[in-house]
Amino acid sequence: MRFGPLLAAAALVAVPTAASAQPPLKPEDGKLVLRLTADPAPAPTPALKYPLLPELRELNPGNQIPAFYKCFFEQNNFYYAPESVKDREHFLVAPLAELAEAKELIGYGGSGLRQADYAARLDTADWQFTTQLRNDGINALLPDVQQLRMLAQALKVRMRGEVARKDFPAAARSAQTLFALAKSFNHHPTLIGQLVGAAITNMTLDAVEEFVAQPGAPNLFWSLTDLPAPFVDLRAGMQGERAWTEKDFGALRKPDPLSEAELMRMTKELDKIIKLDGGAAAPGRRPDWAEGLAADPAVFAAAKDRLVAAGFPAAAVGKMSRLQVYLTDEYLQYETLRDDLLKWTNVPFWKVPPDVDGRVKGLGGFAALLPAISKVVAARVRIQQRIDLLKVVEAVRLHAAEHGGAVPSSLDAVALPLPPDPVTGKSFGYEVQDGKAVIRGTPPPDRKNEPQFNRVYEVAIRK
Repeated sequence: MRFGPLLAAAALVAVPTAASAQPPLKPEDGKLVLRLTADPAPAPTPALKYPLLPELRELNPGNQIPAFYKCFFEQNNFYYAPESVKDREHFLVAPLAELAEAKELIGYGGSGLRQADYAARLDTADWQFTTQLRNDGINALLPDVQQLRMLAQALKVRMRGEVARKDFPAAARSAQTLFALAKSFNHHPTLIGQLVGAAITNMTLDAVEEFVAQPGAPNLFWSLTDLPAPFVDLRAGMQGERAWTEKDFGALRKPDPLSEAELMRMTKELDKIIKLDGGAAAPGRRPDWAEGLAADPAVFAAAKDRLVAAGFPAAAVGKMSRLQVYLTDEYLQYETLRDDLLKWTNVPFWKVPPDVDGRVKGLGGFAALLPAISKVVAARVRIQQRIDLLKVVEAVRLHAAEHGGAVPSSLDAVALPLPPDPVTGKSFGYEVQDGKAVIRGTPPPDRKNEPQFNRVYEVAIRK
């Protein structure tokens, strides 16, 4: 896989596959309704008896990333043999009742997954990719992304087996490894990396949902509350967006004259990116398209004025070719618009303008380089909303344990620090129907009809 436009990456992690979820939920009236029958369960003692990330007291010095890679070195058949792949895909969607009897899931993955447990308990996550990103730009390869998704699927199979056998301490430990693997992508210097981390978190939460519904399952309210929030951190990827264009286009930031051959190389490279982004690319356009735009007297004059206003010496601008003036002006506009998008990355979701991507107008070919911020922040908030909805589910179980098995009449009746819906900043939707607690979040305004953003929990308490 190559490092490429964010839209392609968003599609990679947003489309669910048969190998990414437990028995798949089918949309009902545009919603994903998860019906859980769960035990009332008080908080464990101590409250963080089942942490969902490895603890400091377990960590060892070392880099997680090469240690995760080692999971594959002696396990080629386990990961790639057709029979193993077929078994893994089956175990990812089989009912828990079947998995409880599957003896091959005891010790599933052997030394390869024990290596993952070890890797998750190292104290550093250094992808050692930043230099490659700067040097290779759009052509930087990401072969490890799909590999580690495969590792996550294998870990999820192991966790599902542990949940099915009601081995809750082992299942919690597998959840720690999965969450640690997902969290390591927070340090990847691409937003693609963070989207893959979000996808792994999503499949982990599938297994956590099954965990809390098992008879005798301990309560995870405080363990979920102890997770970092937001769990998906976009800062490293945001910085990567400011670095990856340097190799191909960084020379445009300088006032030195560039050769015609170098400028044409840039236009061809830009065409390649436009094609990857799904736009009209080189086969449908002349290779001198940018030069044609630069020949427009009004375009050229406006571009010169903007370069001088941006601090380029007028004399240096006067020595540039029309094509260089046009491309340099476009690139500087791109950098300005890029930062106008990236500045919203770490703002609470409900404060991000819903039309933030649509505000970027008037840019030519360099528009294909801009990150689709709305898709990224939506992917992050969807993960956080799932985590926070599960906190409310666990709060309902805890309340029921203290009130004779009755669900709370309202969220205000819950004596716990409940999280707000990260989409709105307000309380989650809650009602009681036929003795069941119905908990729902609010979808983003532009995703009201997407089931993945309309998850509803119907929680019945076992008597």
